[in-house]
Amino acid sequence: MKETQGSVHLVQQQFCDWIRDPEKELPDVFVAKRMQVYRDLLFNNICSFINLVYPVAQALLPQQQWQTLLEEFFCKAQCQSPFYNDISLQFREYLENQQYSVLQQYPWLLELLHYEWLELYLDTVEIEPIVFTQDQDWQLTTTVWVLVYQYPVHQWTTTMTIDQIEIKPNALMVWRNADDMVCTETLSPLFAMLIEQMTKQPFSDLELSRLIKSVVPNFSPEQIEVQRNELRVLLKKLKLLYRPNKNEE
Repeated sequence: MKETQGSVHLVQQQFCDWIRDPEKELPDVFVAKRMQVYRDLLFNNICSFINLVYPVAQALLPQQQWQTLLEEFFCKAQCQSPFYNDISLQFREYLENQQYSVLQQYPWLLELLHYEWLELYLDTVEIEPIVFTQDQDWQLTTTVWVLVYQYPVHQWTTTMTIDQIEIKPNALMVWRNADDMVCTETLSPLFAMLIEQMTKQPFSDLELSRLIKSVVPNFSPEQIEVQRNELRVLLKKLKLLYRPNKNEE
């Protein structure tokens, strides 16, 4: 019985090994033509998942180079989930963990893959409602993500070329609004820091002023007030401020 189980396991392993790498010798128990059809279906299915999530990255890289990345991922990566958003995440993590040479050749690629996957994630994730604190003035109405990139990847499209890419550090806030639309907003470094802190806890007006002062110690009380007001206007415009200070409405 154990010998039979071992034989079955060996056949299964040979099957999987050949599906990953058709350069391996195919055991006689398998029909080559049928195996090739099965492999093509599986490979094309995984590629379609990845291409769907990373259309800009696919468009920017040379076609053969992108295809090589897909083939190596299919051959070497150990996917643990059949879901397309998980497979696309594992594709990005595979390139990062392997420190794949393409990341040195195209230093913007990892940021682009991160942003394109985040768009999918925000489109599908179940966002938990926020429990509001009634005595705090600075609270976000929903979960937001604050990102800092060296390249403006959120502005890139499938019609641009590599020659158009330039370094442009930026801070970005991304969230899903009440209409289930993924939204983005470019932030100043100060606002990015403040909103990042607001994702962790709500603040009173006094606490927010102290936080601004700790970051920009040469700001006068008037300048701090200006920054507070500008942040309030921005968050209210985006419908992200839950409870503005009623005294300053």
